[in-house]
This record gives sequence, structure tokens and C-alpha cells, in this order.
Amino acid sequence: MPPTLNLNSPSRDASSSHVFTMYSNTSLTPLGVKSGELCQVSTIGTNGEKAFPVIAWLSSDPHVQRHVALISDSVKTLLGAGYEDKVRVEKYTGKVIDAARVAVKEGDGMSMVEEGWKWYLEHIFGLMRGLVELKYIHDNLSIPVIEYKGAKRLFRIETVSGEENARAEDGPAVYKTTLSTAVEIANPSSIPSSKPAMLPAPKVESSKGSNPQPGSAIMIFPSKTNFSSIGGLAPQITTLKTFLLSTLRHSHHFTKHNLTPPRGILLYGPPGTGKTLLLKAIASEISAKCYVLNGSVVGKYLGESEAAIRKVFAEARKNQPAVVFMDEADSIAPKRGEGDGNEGRIVSTILTEMDGMAYAGSDGAEEVKLVVVAATSRPNSIDQALRRPGRFDREVEIGIPDADSRREILEILARDIEFSNEQSKEVTIKALATKTHGFVGADLEALIRTAFTSALTRLEQDDLDLSTLDLNDPIEIYPQLLLREEDIDSALKDVRPTAMREIFLETPSVRWSDIGGQEEVKQRLREAVEWPLAHPEAFSRLGGTPRKGLLLYGPPGCSKTLTAKALATEAGLNFMAVKGAELFNMYVGESERAVREVFRKARAASPSIIFFDEIDALSASRHDGGRGGGKTNVLTTLLNEMDGIEVLKGVIILAATNRPEIITLNTTQDPALLRPGRLDTILYVGPPDLPAREQILQIKTGKMTISTDVDLSHLAEATEGFSGAEVVNICDEAIHYAMRESFSIRAVCARHFEAALKRAVPQITTAMCKAYESWSVGGVKKI
Repeated sequence: MPPTLNLNSPSRDASSSHVFTMYSNTSLTPLGVKSGELCQVSTIGTNGEKAFPVIAWLSSDPHVQRHVALISDSVKTLLGAGYEDKVRVEKYTGKVIDAARVAVKEGDGMSMVEEGWKWYLEHIFGLMRGLVELKYIHDNLSIPVIEYKGAKRLFRIETVSGEENARAEDGPAVYKTTLSTAVEIANPSSIPSSKPAMLPAPKVESSKGSNPQPGSAIMIFPSKTNFSSIGGLAPQITTLKTFLLSTLRHSHHFTKHNLTPPRGILLYGPPGTGKTLLLKAIASEISAKCYVLNGSVVGKYLGESEAAIRKVFAEARKNQPAVVFMDEADSIAPKRGEGDGNEGRIVSTILTEMDGMAYAGSDGAEEVKLVVVAATSRPNSIDQALRRPGRFDREVEIGIPDADSRREILEILARDIEFSNEQSKEVTIKALATKTHGFVGADLEALIRTAFTSALTRLEQDDLDLSTLDLNDPIEIYPQLLLREEDIDSALKDVRPTAMREIFLETPSVRWSDIGGQEEVKQRLREAVEWPLAHPEAFSRLGGTPRKGLLLYGPPGCSKTLTAKALATEAGLNFMAVKGAELFNMYVGESERAVREVFRKARAASPSIIFFDEIDALSASRHDGGRGGGKTNVLTTLLNEMDGIEVLKGVIILAATNRPEIITLNTTQDPALLRPGRLDTILYVGPPDLPAREQILQIKTGKMTISTDVDLSHLAEATEGFSGAEVVNICDEAIHYAMRESFSIRAVCARHFEAALKRAVPQITTAMCKAYESWSVGGVKKI
């Protein structure tokens, strides 16, 4: 007698639409049914008996009782049973027929019309996956929910036809889906008539004892992107065109002279520079079949990835001329020996297929019109065997765009956008290109999109009479959608260069006008940093070399750090501040890695400034017999990055210290840090003189409410020998004295400043100033 079980509901995730029941092991064992096999469930109730075959699974819940069956919502609906009913379970002994064709219908209230053929095509394969997942199906069965573009769709099987006819006397027919099962959607009238209403699943050939081969290779169709819609990459586009023409059109000239035509080209560069965009443009421009090889070919079963790669190259050879795209090549072909072993097999397969490109034409001919174009942002992570001639013959860098390239990109991005009449569109774009140092193409696109969104938001806040407008016509709603300078400024605050997003640092808002005095230091910094950016043609004409590094030294509180921030703001450069002590790490090699990472980010965001505050913390001598420990290694790494084998371009080193004697002590035996070519300009930032102190007081009191009896000239004379920070602190102390008198006081008076002056003691002595002024390093220009 088959066992009788009570019904219960599984978890919310499991009960969505799969047709199954879950049991404890003690419930399945007496039936002779294994997990994943068919069993028949029939109701026992007053409404008559209904029986349906379902898949039995062992429950992962150890607390499921022997007399309980966890039933999915689909099974409950088919049986017409409630959780108060009992069911009879027995092993299914009926016949299972291979399904030849399945007709499905979408759930009520949903329509395919709005998505058109693209939706239909994608969902056919989504339906196929759902059917294969179910394995056993029959009429009126719900297919697992299919997600598409964030929306969930539910389908129900209308009819199933098998490779042989089912007999009515055998009861409800059970069908088994295979990869050759065809799927059609009922009510095909909603689908464009120019497209077929039924698509068969890809045929898969397999032999006994071998694993099934993956489906057909992915072929991409031309997009709207072409070379004319890409700015700032004219040299790279020319190289690509020449390479593709020589391989796909003129390969017979190579074979005629017993040469192998180039087979592969590698595009590399930082993220967002346009590598994938170039691949799309190639697919759109070239009259050849295009196939994609990306991370999706990596399967979880042994041999699956290799079979997928071989399938792609086989399809490409069959449909020559053809191009195989490898996007994110570092994820497909990483260095062997650094993974779990799967990478080695995948790389070996790619190597074999690329080597075989020279011998296997579509009809056995010697001439092969097939090329591989790969893209990566991590070229050093690709296996070295791929980067030799004969495989990837050319490597083209897609670097960070310069000002002219940024202007071209912005012109393309904003060609359909109107700007306000305050200044011409050309002038606005040129000015924006000079501001966006370190921005790549993707950053510029995000910048324009953010500015456009800001313009839309601004218009929405206006009092528009929407009652007389057609809301379906955006042109009527916003007849004059113009981009203003305020929209661009707002976007510049929100969008940062990709290379700088890992660096949590606020952009300095300090300007030269915020610093009192130090006019000579400001001018020298302008000459060293701003001149090479503003007048590069003069440097090139005269053969000059811009300064590579500057050292600011002087007593504490004399605005060295403030000067560095103002320099970055005024020059419009990306600014990275590094505390010397922050680079040290207790783990071996981590400190050196931190230094290299700082310079890597600075190069990616060039032109940029790296500001090393407290540089004396890094200045250990390398001749101390190893007693410097990690400091010695960090200094060596720093020296190599500043002026080693690899030339540092577009990055200016700015350092500050108030302990130059520490640097002198260590550089007496090892002067590498302060030699020309590294920190080759030394600027003394001393205490402010009388005019400078008066400027500092004017800047500070300009943000205060002071009485008319306050004489700033007298205060400037009274603060002789004080640093800039101490002068500012006297003003803050005067505010506290005023508040001690009364919280309702209207202004800070002269008596409050006098009280603050009486308690203030300068920290800078005359001897200290003489020591700073006399400090010097041979061979380095001191100002």
C-alpha cells in the first residue's frame, strides 16, 4: 500500500513555480525512488482523485517529518489540493516520451508586443533553459519564472507533442525535454510577421561516453557605433584599419611570399578609454562575421570551457572572413600557474586554436582570413605565451586622452546638445577639455550625462503649466533645453576621474588668495607647475625640461600644506596627499607596494600632483647596514618611481618637511633623494613678514564680525615672529574672549585681540629661523 502523507509548504524561494515535492529520506526509501526521479502524487479527498507525476527531491531540512510532503505551489494548483488534504505517493511506472515540440503561453495580463522581436528571441532561449531545468513536463505546467531586464515573466505549457504519440488510456502523458526540443509561443500574431514564430534549440552532437559539446558560437551583429563616433583615438583607429585590411583583404600577398599574415592584435589601457567601443566599431564597419569570446565561455564542468572555445574558432573558420573578439582577455587567458588549473587548459586551447589559424581554411585552402582582436585593462595579467609574434603580433595602447583628445570626445558627445548663449559651444567645450585632467572617455560621457540631468532637474523646478502640454512629447515640454555653465560646474563636482575614485580625498578648495604673503614662493610654484601645462610649446621650442619635484621646508605653521593645496586647485590638477608615516606597514613588501600603488594611480590620473607631507619620515639612509629596515626599502622604491628606468610623465612630486636636518643627516651619505631630477627645487617657506601678516589678518577677519576699533596694522606689528597658523589662532582666541563676556555680543573688539595677544607665545625662535635659512644641499637649487 503506497504511503499517505500530509501536505506542507516549502520555503518561499523553493515554492515559486517548480513542479516538485520534497520528502525526508525515510519517506523516499520505501518507495524505491531516488532524489530527482519521478514519482506519482494523487489526492485523497471528497472531490475525487487527481494524480500527476512530479519530481521527488530530498529536503535539506533535517526536521521534515516522515509523514509530511513539502509541496510546491504548482503541484498544489495542479492537484487542486489544500494543505489540509492528504496525498498518496508511489513510484511512477508509466512511460516517459521525449518532447519534440512545446507550445507555451505567457501568464495573464502580460504582453510581448511592446518588446518586439528582440524580446521574443531572448525569451525563447530563456524558455528553453527553464524547460531543460524542469526536465519532466506535461500539459498545463508552469515554467520557472524567467527574469528579463529586471521584470519577471511567467509561462504555462499549453500543449506538448512527443516524438511518439501518447495513448489516452495511459493517463496524463509525461514528456522529457532535451536540447533538441523546439519551443514555440502560443498566439504568434503578436510577433512581427517577418520573423519566424518558432525557433529550434541548437542541435548538439554527442557520442557515447563523451560530454555534450556547447551550443553554437556567439555571433554579434553590427551596432550603431562606428569609427566616426569615436573621438581622440585617430592613430589607434588607423593602426586597427591597417591591421585588419592586411589580414582580411591582403592575406594572399603574405602567403604568396611564404609569410604568415598577422593574426592577432591586443588593445590595452586603463578602464573607460574606449577599448570595447573600438571592438563594437569594428563589428559595425567591417564586412566580416564577428564572434565573441569572453568570460561566459568559462564553464564549471571539466572540458566545457575548452569545447566552447573550439566551437567559436570552428564557426569563425567556417564563415570567413571573420573576426574573433576577446573582451577582458585577462579573465579568459590569465597567467598559467596562478589559478586552480582550469586557466592552464583554457590558455592552451586558445594557443592551439590561434596557431591553427594559419593552416585551416574554410575549404582546406592555405589562405585564411581570420583575425583575433583582444582588449584588456590588465595586459601584464595575460599569459606571456599569447603576447609573442604569431599570436598577438601587435599591441596598441589606448591611453588616457590629452586635452585635444578630450576636446574631440566632448564634441562628439555634445554634438546634439545646445548650450546657453553666454559663450559659444566651441569655447565651452575647449575650456571643459582643459579642466578635465585625467578623465577618460567614459568619465567624459558621465560628465555630460550628469550635466544634462542637472539641466533637466533645473527645468523641472520651474513653474511650467503642464495642463496645456503633451506629456508624451518631451520636445514640447522642454522646448529650450540648454546646458548652462552652472550645470557643467555641478557635474564637475560629482564626477571624478576613474583612476581617482579609489582615493578618498576631497578636492582642495584653497586658492592663492586664501594665503597671505609668500609671493615669491607662489611665483616659483607657478613657474614649476603651471607654466609647463599652459605653455608646452615654449618648453618644446627652447628645449626646456619641466621640474619633476619640489621640496617645501620651513618652520611649522607657515602654510606649506596650504600652499600645496592651493597649487593643485589653481593649476587644475588631480591632487593626491600622502603622509609619510602612512606608507609603512608591518607586513613585508606591503609598504613598497603602497608606494608603487600611489604612483600608479597618479600616472593614471595625470597630470597630477603627489604631495608627500612629512617627507622626512621616508628619508632613511641606504648605507646604514640594513638598520633602516622597511624605511630603506620604501626609500629605494620611492627613488625608482620618481626617476628610475620608467620615466615619470605628467606627475609632479611635491614634498614638505619642517625637519630638513633629518634629510640632511641621511642624505650626507646618500644624497639620491635630493639630487637634480627628483626633488630638484627647494623652496623655503618662512614666517610671514609684516605685509604678509596683515594679509593673513585681512583674510581671517573678513570671515569674522569685528568692531571698528580693531586696527589690523597694529595687530600685524604686534605679531612679529609669529607663524601664519599662530596669527589665525590669535583671531580664534579673540572670538572666545568675546563669547566669554556675553553670548549676545555683536562683534569682536580690540580689547579681545589684546587679551589674546597677551597669552600668545611664538613657537618660532630667532635661532630656529637662522638654522632653516642656513640649511642647504649641494647641487640643488634653493630659493
